[in-house]
Amino acid sequence: MRIWSSQSISDKFMRMTILVSGVALLLAYLSFLVYDLYSLRQELISSMATEANIMGANTITALLFDDKQAAENTLSALRNAPQVRSAMILRPDGSEFARYLRTTSIQFELTNRLAPGETQRYWTQGRYILLGSRIWFQGGQVGTVYLVAETGDVARRAGRFGLISAGMLIICFAIALLATSAVRHLVTDPLTGLAKTAQIVTRERDYSVRAKIPPSSDELSFLVQSFNEMLEQIQARDRALEATRSDLERRVEERTAELSAANKELEAFSYSVAHDLRGPLQHINNIGFLLHHSSEGLNQDGRMLINRLLEGASRMSGLIDDLLNLSRASSHPLHRTLIDLSHIADAIASRLQADSKGRDVRFVIAKGARIFADDGLMQVVLDNLLGNAWKYTSRLESAEIEFGYIEEESGTVYFVRDNGAGFNPRYADRLFRPFQRLHSQSEFTGTGVGLATAYRIITRHGGKIWAKGNVDQGATFFFTAPYTEA
Repeated sequence: MRIWSSQSISDKFMRMTILVSGVALLLAYLSFLVYDLYSLRQELISSMATEANIMGANTITALLFDDKQAAENTLSALRNAPQVRSAMILRPDGSEFARYLRTTSIQFELTNRLAPGETQRYWTQGRYILLGSRIWFQGGQVGTVYLVAETGDVARRAGRFGLISAGMLIICFAIALLATSAVRHLVTDPLTGLAKTAQIVTRERDYSVRAKIPPSSDELSFLVQSFNEMLEQIQARDRALEATRSDLERRVEERTAELSAANKELEAFSYSVAHDLRGPLQHINNIGFLLHHSSEGLNQDGRMLINRLLEGASRMSGLIDDLLNLSRASSHPLHRTLIDLSHIADAIASRLQADSKGRDVRFVIAKGARIFADDGLMQVVLDNLLGNAWKYTSRLESAEIEFGYIEEESGTVYFVRDNGAGFNPRYADRLFRPFQRLHSQSEFTGTGVGLATAYRIITRHGGKIWAKGNVDQGATFFFTAPYTEA
C-alpha cells in the first residue's frame, strides 16, 4: 500500500491498467484453455462412441455364429484410429470373446464394467479413457464392446492451442500497454496540472494562478474549470477583504487617535478638577475645624451642622482621591517587576489594625504570593480589596480577612476573602462599575470607585477579576494577571 501511495496519478493509472488488463487477459486465456481441453476430450469420447457402435454392428454376425476370428479381424480396423490403444468384445455372460491390442506391450484389464441396465458409459483412468457399449440385435443383447483410448493427443493439441493463445495474449497485452500509454496523458495531465496549481495556491497564497483547461469537454474539463472559477471567487473575496481591512485599519487609527486625545483631555480635566477642588475644600475643612473647636456658644443643631460639614468635606476629599486613582489606573504607564504581594498585604493589614479602634480582626496572609506586575498599581488593587473587606466586616464582633493564592493549570489565581456582609450574587455585575454600590451610605460609607479602579488595573495587566458571595455570608474577590512567576 505504501508503494501505491507514494506514486503519481500517472504511475498509478499505468500500473492499474497493466494489472486489470493482465488479469483480464490471463483469465480469458485460462478460460479458453480449459474450454479447449473439455471440447477435445468430449470430441474424443464422441469419436470412441462412434467407433464402438461401428465395431458392435460389424461383430454381430461373429457373435451369433461364435466366429472369434471374424470378430478379431473386425477389431483390427481400429488401427486407423490412432487414439484407440486396445479393444475387447465380451459375450452376454461377460466372458471374453475377442480383443485388439495396438502393441503387444499394452495390457488390457477391465477394471470397470457396465452395470445392468446401462447401455453406454465411459471412465477416466489416468491418461486413458475406457468406454463400454452394449451390442444389440433384434432387441436382445448379443455382447459388449470396450475401447481404451489415450488422451495424449488431446494434451498435445491443447498445448499447441495454449502456445498460440499465449502468443495472442502477449500481443494483446502489448497493444493494451501502448493504448494506455497513449491515452493516460489525456486523463493524468489535467489532474497533474490541477494538483500543481493547488500546491502553488496552498504554499504561496497566490490566487491569481489558473490551471490549464483540457481541450476535451468531459468531467475533467468541468473539474478544472470549476477549480479556476473557485480561485476567481477567492481572489475577488481576498481583494474585498484587503480593501475592508485597509479601511478598518484607517478607522481604527483614527478612532485610537481620538480616544488618545480624549483620554489626555480627561486626564488633564481630572487633575485640574482635583487641584481646583482641593483648595476650596481645604478652606471649608479648616473653617469647619475652627468652628467645631469654638462651638461653646452654639446650640446642638449648630454643632450637628458643623459635624455634617466636616463629614461632607471628608467624603469629598476621599472621592477626589478615588477619582485620581481611577484616572491613574487608566493612564499610568506599566512598569512590570517581580513583586511580593504577600509583603504588600502584610503592610496594608498592619496599617488597618493600627487604626482598628479596638476591633477584633484576624488577618490570614499566605506567604510567597509573587507576581510580575506594576508595583504601585498592585498596591492600589490590594489596598482597595483589603480595605473593602475591612469595611464590610466592621459590624462583626470577630472578623476574619484572608489573602491567598491558588495554583491552577491556566496560572495563579489570587484572592481576598472575608466573612462580612457579603452581597447579593444577582447584582455581582454591578460591583466593578464606577459609582455603583450594593449597600446604602447609611450601612457602609464609600464612593463606589475603589472596585472600578481595581478592575481597570487588572484589565490593563491582561488579567481578570471577579467576585463570589452571598448576603451575610462574606465575599471572595479573585483576580489573575499574565506572566506570573513561582
